[in-house]
Parts: sequence; structure tokens; C-alpha cells
Amino acid sequence: MRSIAYKFPKDGWQTILLLALFLYVDQADVGTIGARIRRAVGGPRTLDVLRKLVVAVHLGEALGMLTVNVHRGATLGVAIKWVATTFVLGYPSWITFGQLNNGIW
Repeated sequence: MRSIAYKFPKDGWQTILLLALFLYVDQADVGTIGARIRRAVGGPRTLDVLRKLVVAVHLGEALGMLTVNVHRGATLGVAIKWVATTFVLGYPSWITFGQLNNGIW
């Protein structure tokens, strides 16, 4: 069995940029462009629902990645990196994992 390799997803910066934008809009002071964007998308309630949905989906993806790493025999360190990266970045981690490790399963 081939060992599982880790590499940070090359498209991960795009997800980090979206996360930073979301955090800015969510925390923006009244009267700023972030507050105007927050109001335009439905206000704090909409952002709360979106945040909970994204966290739930990413948690599910991270648990799925943990399952794959355990099934494929990854070392603890590599599994932790993949799970953490998948929780934060989501989909780009799956793409990179599959490309780097000859598929998911």
C-alpha cells in the first residue's frame, strides 16, 4: 500500500480569500461597505444561516476525509493535516488529495 502524501491545495488561496471576505462582511462596522454588503444579502440572520450551513458542510467533509485517511492507512500527522485543511478549505482539498494519492479510495 502506497503511503498517503500531503500537499496544500494550489487553489486553497481562493477559499481563504472568500473566508476573509465573509468575515469582513460579517464583522463590518455600520456605515462601511461591508455593512452595506451584509444588508444587501439579507442581514445578520442570513449570514448566521450561511455560517452554520458552511460549518456543517465543512465538518462533514473533514469527517469524510478522516475516514478516507484511516481507510488508506495515512500516518497521524498526514491525516491531521488533511482533516484540518479540508475543514477550512473544503472541496479544493478533495481535488488535491485525489490527484496526489491516486484517487480518493
